[in-house]
Amino acid sequence: MQPPQQEVFFYRVEAIIEGDLITGEPNEEGLVDLALVEKDQCARQDMTNRIRTQTGDWRSHPELGADLELLEGEPNTRETGYRGAEQILNALTYDGRFNEEDLMIRPVPVSINRIDYYVVLDSDETQPIVVTESLEL
Repeated sequence: MQPPQQEVFFYRVEAIIEGDLITGEPNEEGLVDLALVEKDQCARQDMTNRIRTQTGDWRSHPELGADLELLEGEPNTRETGYRGAEQILNALTYDGRFNEEDLMIRPVPVSINRIDYYVVLDSDETQPIVVTESLEL
């Protein structure tokens, strides 16, 4: 759908956006904008994005990424689990976004070729923020 030429920056969203984008409620003119995240959702999104990316994925931060793909093919040992936890910690604390003392990362082997990582952030909210990431070795 093309925006009207006279209003390039202001146009209606006529189609349903599918995927990771969520729209807010229409205003009194019927215009829709992207929804804003609430409270702990921002930290949760940042944690998930950093854990699931590889070094070099972010053009503006070329050193940011947990690089969990590099562990694929490794044996499911305690050392492999700890190495993944260290990589996650480095990605989360890379630029000071999260403090190491507020994080707990626990690798849990759940099968011969899979490790689940439980990442707990002690935030300002009443409940800690928990993100789970699975790694198939």
